[in-house]
This record gives sequence, C-alpha cells and structure tokens, in this order.
Amino acid sequence: MIPKKKRWPIFLALAFVAVFFLAGCQVQKEKGEDVSQEAQPYEGYPAPDFQLKDLSGETVRLSDLRGKAVLINFWSMSCSTCLSEMPDFEEFYRAKPENVEVLMINLDRDPDKVRTYIQNKRYTFRVLCDQKGETVRSYLIRGVPTTILVDEEGVIRSRIEGPVTREMLDSMVSTCGPDSPT
Repeated sequence: MIPKKKRWPIFLALAFVAVFFLAGCQVQKEKGEDVSQEAQPYEGYPAPDFQLKDLSGETVRLSDLRGKAVLINFWSMSCSTCLSEMPDFEEFYRAKPENVEVLMINLDRDPDKVRTYIQNKRYTFRVLCDQKGETVRSYLIRGVPTTILVDEEGVIRSRIEGPVTREMLDSMVSTCGPDSPT
C-alpha cells in the first residue's frame, strides 16, 4: 500500500496526463476533422498531393491527373534493383492503357546525370525530380524501389516496397478499371 503522502503526486500526474489526452481529443473534434479522409501514404487513403518538375522542367501535380490511374515509382541511380526494373517499366509504359499515367520519381540530386542516363537508355516514361525529398517524406518511403498505384479518384490502391515486374505492373493496373472491384 502506498502511503498517503505519496498518493497525492501520483494522482496529480495521472490527472495531468488525462487532461492533456482529453484536451487533444476535444481539439480534434472541435475542428470537425475526419481523420479517415486525411491523405496518408497507404492503401485505402487519399494519396498525398505533390508538385514536381520533370526532366524537361515542366511542373507535374498529382491532383491534375485525377480521372486517370497513376503508377508512381520512387527510384535512385544508386539503386541497382531500381535500374534493373526500368526495362519492365518502359515495356509497361509503351503498352499501358490510355487511362493510366506513369510517373518515375527520381531521388538523386543531379538531374543532368539522370537525364543523360534516361536518354542513353532511350526510356520514354516521364521522370520527375524530387531533389529536396519532399515527396519521399510525404509518402513515407523507407527504401527504393517503391511503387504505388493511385486510382482515378486519387486513392492509393496498392503499394509495393521492393522490385516489381511487368506482370506485377499489369496486375496492379487491372484493379483500376471500369470493371474493377470498388
């Protein structure tokens, strides 16, 4: 049994914690926020919007692509696995359905080096540059390659951390059509 003199500080500490916990819940409720509708980088949540420049300097905003499924791949030149899956992405890109966009988000700091690599390999998919790592942070990318499929309504349908194949890309996108399950 705890002596009476020691009960009072314990009671105060517990009351203090309870007040702050409940105050945080109340603030959330007062703002009328629906946590389930916030952008989260996981399946079933709206995809965090981003705005990045491609290798030609044109700005691309994810939200401008609503109405199309968007296949996003995070990659780096220093990742041999990323480079080995590029031919599958190119093959997929050349045969992709009309309602699908492919965005390859590069994480390197030197866009000239990336541009030279893409040109030398004759890849035609769109490469965006995330030199500051803002998109990497908003999507909580833990490693590359990471591939994310965003459906026509801007909701993340799938997320694969690790390498993908052409067959996997086809399978991912097949879930985002008019006949796909909702």
